[in-house]
Amino acid sequence: MHINIQEFPRVWFSNIAPSNWQQELEALLAKGQRFVLLTRELPGANEEQAKAQEEFGQWVKENHRNFRNTCAGCVVVVNNALLAFSIGFFVAPLSKKLGIPVLVAQEDNLDEQVATCLAANTTTENT
Repeated sequence: MHINIQEFPRVWFSNIAPSNWQQELEALLAKGQRFVLLTRELPGANEEQAKAQEEFGQWVKENHRNFRNTCAGCVVVVNNALLAFSIGFFVAPLSKKLGIPVLVAQEDNLDEQVATCLAANTTTENT
């Protein structure tokens, strides 16, 4: 997975090479500034992506407190309302697993979703 922080606090991630997600996320956590993860890709599209996502999930588990205090949410960006509705059910369990809101939004609603995530108080203690 590749992380692009050029639009911070919008942090885009994708399945393109090179893989830099761990170094970039650790640097973001060290800064302590809230951000929102964004992607246009669906989770688990193939075996290689599923393995990378499993590694990411393990990293989140190991860094849960800092990650949940710094990452305000994750938004999957899609191009139409029907797709947003159907994917919403698919990504809902990720919210619980990651401990952050995982939302689906259309491109024209992205600014609102990012602002909502950043404004929300998501700094909760892990049980």
